[in-house]
Amino acid sequence: MKLNELAQLVSGKVAGNGNLDIKGVSAPETARPGDLVFVFTENKLPQALASLASALVVPENLKTKDKACLVAKNPRLTMAKILPLFAPKKSVAKKIDKTAIIPKTCKIGKNVRIEPYVVLGEGVVVGDNTSICSHSVVGDKTTIGKNCEVHSNVSIYDRVTIGARVVLHAGCRIGVDGYGFAQEKGKHIKIPQIGSVVIEDDVELFANVCVSRGTLGNTIIGQGTKIDNLSHVAHNCKIGKDCAIVSLVGFAGSVTLGDHVAVGGQAGFNGHITIGENTVVLAKSGVTKDIPANSIVSGFPARDHTKEMEYRASLRRLAKKKNEK
Repeated sequence: MKLNELAQLVSGKVAGNGNLDIKGVSAPETARPGDLVFVFTENKLPQALASLASALVVPENLKTKDKACLVAKNPRLTMAKILPLFAPKKSVAKKIDKTAIIPKTCKIGKNVRIEPYVVLGEGVVVGDNTSICSHSVVGDKTTIGKNCEVHSNVSIYDRVTIGARVVLHAGCRIGVDGYGFAQEKGKHIKIPQIGSVVIEDDVELFANVCVSRGTLGNTIIGQGTKIDNLSHVAHNCKIGKDCAIVSLVGFAGSVTLGDHVAVGGQAGFNGHITIGENTVVLAKSGVTKDIPANSIVSGFPARDHTKEMEYRASLRRLAKKKNEK
């Protein structure tokens, strides 16, 4: 594909020879002639220029005459649009393996792939063009929408609802019981968890994400939200649309996240709190109370990031004065 053609696809501009043939994408250290390399920051430009790559994708402030450039307003978004054009294509035959267990009460759509040793419960519905990979289990009366990818060793419990174009990576556990107990004479008495889980369209849950079913009502993962590896969403949480949640995050029960909330790795959330839309929760924050919309918070307990940095600076100054005595 010509560099000019790529630029048109991503609404970018070409600086230099737009007729270059682009055969692949690569990191600078492994680039070969014909490759395209992405440069996001100025300190990475020298390495990219020294590489064998034929052309670079750069932000508007990093144009260079030393190599042809595809100039983009948002290089990371440009990467998201270009990489699928060069990604290895997995050959996937749409078929149902003979070892899969599929009751007659299931409804299987068109062009569905069900790999070896998948087990479907009674009354399961699988939408068109969906793939369910080996050793995954889907509980009774669960619905999986169109164009979904359920990777290997995923467990989906009974009565879960999954929208269209959802991706569940290996080891996800969806619809497990919420952690609910009453106390009687020092014993833990289990509270039945009779709600369920609703995963809306275009959600992607990475490896070993666990989403608990509601005690009453549903745990909801909003449309377009992405949750990274090893995160836990407890019973009756409501995660808004287009949230970005990095790995090792834990939500206690009944947390509500507004739309477009970003959460850094290893953050933890107390139960029954609300995080307003467009909020950023930085890594390792301990969120113990409601956070208003459009906030940036950090620390434990989490609070306005600027105030937290001032507090930490004050502590360092006090420690320095004490050591000087």
